[in-house]
Amino acid sequence: MSKKKHDGPHFVMVTETVLDCPAWRAMSHGARSLYIALKRRHWPNRKNNGHIYLPQRKAAKELGSNITEIVRWFRELQYYGFVIMMGPGCLGVDGKGRAPHWRLTEVAYMRGASSKGTEDMPTMDFLKWDGVRFSRHQSGGDRPKPKTEPRSGKREHTAPENGSTSAPENGSTRRIYGSGKREHIY
Repeated sequence: MSKKKHDGPHFVMVTETVLDCPAWRAMSHGARSLYIALKRRHWPNRKNNGHIYLPQRKAAKELGSNITEIVRWFRELQYYGFVIMMGPGCLGVDGKGRAPHWRLTEVAYMRGASSKGTEDMPTMDFLKWDGVRFSRHQSGGDRPKPKTEPRSGKREHTAPENGSTSAPENGSTRRIYGSGKREHIY
């Protein structure tokens, strides 16, 4: 019986190039933690860069956060150039979901299905950051809602979108409950 040699504790290497770049310093702490979680799933010996995946729910559980923040942090990582989405997430025909696949720009990328594919050098997109900070409004899901007038307690009655209504223009109608129809008040 052979014993497997213990190589010591596993670790995630973040290079000084990444830590010292202005984009890393401009990022939120949450986006940095998410990057570490993604990098943890990169295995250099398997050459899986471009096929790294981390479902949002799993990331939320691992980082102790909520999905809204996870989505924003993924977008922030893309904005600053640390990751590139290689394949979007989707829901399969059988109802089983598939998480997006990511590529880390600091690591070489293997093209091709086998390890005999060609290797591209790291693009280091985060070093090309233009200095404009990421804002919550760029994330898409966290956009502020447009300000609207406060509604009174009365229910609004609007005409159907197709424009075919027999209601008088002054809007004096009332609903006949149970039938779904309106009757005119003259």
